[in-house]
Amino acid sequence: MFSRLRSHVQGLAELSRAIGFLVVFVVAVPLLTGAVLGIPEERVLPLIASAFILQGAAPPLGHPLGLSNPVILFLMASFAVGVVSFIFEACEALALSSERVARWIGKVRETMERHPSIRSYGAVSCIFVAWIPGIGLYGTPVIAWILGWPRWSTVVFTTAGFVIASGLVLAGVELAGSLHQAFF
Repeated sequence: MFSRLRSHVQGLAELSRAIGFLVVFVVAVPLLTGAVLGIPEERVLPLIASAFILQGAAPPLGHPLGLSNPVILFLMASFAVGVVSFIFEACEALALSSERVARWIGKVRETMERHPSIRSYGAVSCIFVAWIPGIGLYGTPVIAWILGWPRWSTVVFTTAGFVIASGLVLAGVELAGSLHQAFF
């Protein structure tokens, strides 16, 4: 009974840590960045809120808010770090509070031990998985956690993929705008 209670307390601690990552990187860092650069929160928060729904398609919404491309990409990177860290910690909390999930994850990780190269280098694939619409930023950390990939390399590679995708979306929108002006 005490071990079950202890696992629930540990799960709540992990969940608190997850929420902390979300608050710091999704809200505090963007607002502090805006304050340092003299950008009002009315311009920062709508972009972050849009990123929750649109993920990598949100960056073009930063232009009507008066944000430059480097600021938009920095905000998207901070958002990605917060979301990926949150999801990783939330998965960890789930495993601590559910014996069934913990057993299943244990079996998956035993299987992964037979494939050390996937465990070692699998996190690099997060660069590409983060681009997939629908899975993207929210599914990548779950996949990485299930497969037992290192947390921080998953955060770095997923964020890199998300920022690259965001940059390509921004470039595509700017190119479309230029072509529209040139021909119409």
